[in-house]
Amino acid sequence: MKIVNELLITALYTVFVQNLILSSGLGLSEAIRVSTKPGMFGRFAVMVSGFSVAVSALCALINTQPQFAQTDFYARAAVYGCVLAAVYIVTAAVMRFIFRASHKSMSVLGIAALNTLVLAVPFINNSAAYTFAGSIGSGIGAGIAFVLAAALISKGSCALSENESIPDVFKGTPALFFYVGLISLAFAGFSDSALFS
Repeated sequence: MKIVNELLITALYTVFVQNLILSSGLGLSEAIRVSTKPGMFGRFAVMVSGFSVAVSALCALINTQPQFAQTDFYARAAVYGCVLAAVYIVTAAVMRFIFRASHKSMSVLGIAALNTLVLAVPFINNSAAYTFAGSIGSGIGAGIAFVLAAALISKGSCALSENESIPDVFKGTPALFFYVGLISLAFAGFSDSALFS
């Protein structure tokens, strides 16, 4: 029961307090891109969530090795990158050869795997000294945070496109950036981080 509690608490903390997309900007460009393409939203969100959980779990297992605790940042980055590449290769092989995925699905898979959010989660887990359950919770939370950010951006984009009061100069991308900036400020307030120092 303690493991489940830790997993859930870490996931909720990652979604609402430490929302890496809206408070740190990790994966924000992909969240904006996916939010404008409703047909791609579900697949991409599932892929980002899956990669976040898989990479977090495998890197948490590697972090438990005593000899890995002495490595510097660059060696750790290389190992985490290799883990991400291995997860991507296995997932791509399964999707391509077993499920006969289309070329479009395979390109979406590559973009999801190389999202900055996916690679940042193991570093955050390591610096926060999460346990294995906490690391999985952080991966789940990062995936849910991505879905939440993309859904908020999608809803706001629809509302902005229907608003006739916006001056022509600010219609489209500028209005969307203002909207995303305001949402990011709100999440930065949740995380109690210093915006300007």
